[in-house]
Amino acid sequence: MIKKSLTVAALAAGVVLTLAPHAGADNTDPAKFSDVTANFVPYNDLNVLSAKDSGKLIIVSPYGTSRTIACRGNGQDIAWYDCKQQDDLGWINLAQQDIPGLGPGWVYTMQSDPNA
Repeated sequence: MIKKSLTVAALAAGVVLTLAPHAGADNTDPAKFSDVTANFVPYNDLNVLSAKDSGKLIIVSPYGTSRTIACRGNGQDIAWYDCKQQDDLGWINLAQQDIPGLGPGWVYTMQSDPNA
């Protein structure tokens, strides 16, 4: 009975140790689009004043963050790039710009993505 209990405990520990390194891994492929809406602050939000210090980007769009923003990259070792925002016409390209006094931002361009 004790041998059986020890065997089960050892197997359980092995499973935990095997899966542990993968638990915090980010499996997002930086070449693919991913939802990054949570990393943005709307230009007309008071939090825009501290966006740069808090690691957030600014979105200048009629939708703010109410519509999905998707970018390529991972925001860590590969900066966000090729960002788009979903609207009533599909996916609209966002243009990256430095917003004076506030920091990096993305601007709604009214140009739809022909590949969407």
